[in-house]
Amino acid sequence: MTFSERIKLEANKRSHFRCCICYKVFVEVHHIIPESENGPDTLDNAAPLTADCHYLYGGNPELRKKIRQMRDYWWEIVAKAKEETKKYQNFDELIFEENTNYKEMLIDKPIAIYHNIYEPESFEESAKILFNLVKKTQIEFPNKRRVLFLDIERHKDIGEKYDIDIYELQIYFILRFLSNFLSEVHTPLVAFKTKKQSNNIPDDLKIFASKKEAVNFKCKQSDTIDIISFDSKKI
Repeated sequence: MTFSERIKLEANKRSHFRCCICYKVFVEVHHIIPESENGPDTLDNAAPLTADCHYLYGGNPELRKKIRQMRDYWWEIVAKAKEETKKYQNFDELIFEENTNYKEMLIDKPIAIYHNIYEPESFEESAKILFNLVKKTQIEFPNKRRVLFLDIERHKDIGEKYDIDIYELQIYFILRFLSNFLSEVHTPLVAFKTKKQSNNIPDDLKIFASKKEAVNFKCKQSDTIDIISFDSKKI
């Protein structure tokens, strides 16, 4: 026996179609307790893994408990990320305004934006790279539909959790700010289509550690500037 297609699809959906250990794509749903040891074909015994992770972990009986723990943790993270996404975006479909020009603008082939965040990159470095990529795409391909694809190397703590910088980058910076200038977003934690892609991208990006710091900066500027918090409200 093997997993039914329904079980495999459900396991993959809960894992965002990524490995529950390394978070990479191209996975197969494997038995935590092997079939040869009468492991059941149930969702509780299913773990989406890459071939490498299955080779490293799957054959070791002592690591089965850890596989289950990492899978449960990853499923919980993905579920929370999806709930967070629904607060700010229409998660199911792309909604067009009743504007013919806007519809025509977005039916063209999209421009893919890809970035792989390597271990040395901080929150601020990654945010600026992504912002500049989006801005450059708007300059070179004006008003084209933009789709962001993000991969992440390492950036995990001892418990195999994403470090705080990369978690906040995905949930706060990308979801609540950068997604305003994109039509679709695909990261290890979230994937969604936006209600509307804005092409009015700011000239520059400056990141502040606190609201107080942002307000002080704004007060010192002679020009009128807008400062947006991660809840999409102007300060």
